[in-house]
Amino acid sequence: MSPNLASKNILRNYLKPSVTMLLAFSVGFMLRGLIPARPMHTAHEIREGSWKYINPLLECEQAQNEIEENELKPIKDRVQNLIQGKLHKEWGDEVSLYFRELNDGLAFTIGRTEHFYPASLLKVPEMMSVLKMSENDPKILQRKIVYDKPELKSAQNTDVAEPLVFGRSYTIEELLRRMIEYSDNVSSLLLEDAVDSRYLRQVYDDLGIADPYDLNDQNKYVLSTESYASFFRILFNASYLTKNDSEKALEYLTKTDYTKGLVSGVPSSIKVAHKFGLRKINGIKQLHDCGIVYYPSHPYLLCVMTSGPVPEYLDTTIGEISDFVYREIDRQSR
Repeated sequence: MSPNLASKNILRNYLKPSVTMLLAFSVGFMLRGLIPARPMHTAHEIREGSWKYINPLLECEQAQNEIEENELKPIKDRVQNLIQGKLHKEWGDEVSLYFRELNDGLAFTIGRTEHFYPASLLKVPEMMSVLKMSENDPKILQRKIVYDKPELKSAQNTDVAEPLVFGRSYTIEELLRRMIEYSDNVSSLLLEDAVDSRYLRQVYDDLGIADPYDLNDQNKYVLSTESYASFFRILFNASYLTKNDSEKALEYLTKTDYTKGLVSGVPSSIKVAHKFGLRKINGIKQLHDCGIVYYPSHPYLLCVMTSGPVPEYLDTTIGEISDFVYREIDRQSR
């Protein structure tokens, strides 16, 4: 073989793998936008642990405020199919749902654009306002308020297990407990009179949620499931109130005496910190139940808002959705 031919063969053998690699890289570069990326977690949260009802958030890296990871899509699709299959047939007229895995922040919403009258759900931010005020004045919780306004009698819920006694004094802490545990309207109104209005509004302002106290007619105030769920998120994260007060608030909410809705869909051994709201607008009932289901090691937030002509159907709607979601979480956790 001639020296020139040998040199050419050596050069060809050297260049062949390099050209192949370069070609592969070029093709890969051109196709990079056509091949779906491998799903990645876009949230990383570090939490403190060691508490019963809260799990303080220490650090969070997140690509966007609300993330709907691929692994949540199957459960979202199944819940959506459940709702579509029963809405207008067995259930009510409208259902909106917000779900969030609380330890990692994965979430989805069904009916994101729907808005409802929150009714007694607003007792949760009112409780948070009172507890926020007590941070500056801890003694306020032991301050006594006299129930002596006759005009408040008409606001009393007929289904309250232990209604306030007219003429008797109650501490603010006792009114707080009754407002949450019994959803007592009179306790709520007495607290509104006792608490500085700045604190009543501050929790909404701090979260960037529309303030019901800004409206001349609060009967026109509406919220979405996603917006309302923020109150439970910041309680669980202990990112607004102190850890002790966040824990106290969620403990109150585990004692709510409404045992239909979310609670009816989970085993009796599972704690649920939740608040319900019921409202009648032009003959149409709205029933909502939002809260934290303390599934072992995987607590999740579920907020369901509904409307329809028959409140009993709405109880069933929320209960069946709660049961379905719980079984899905249970299945995936085993």
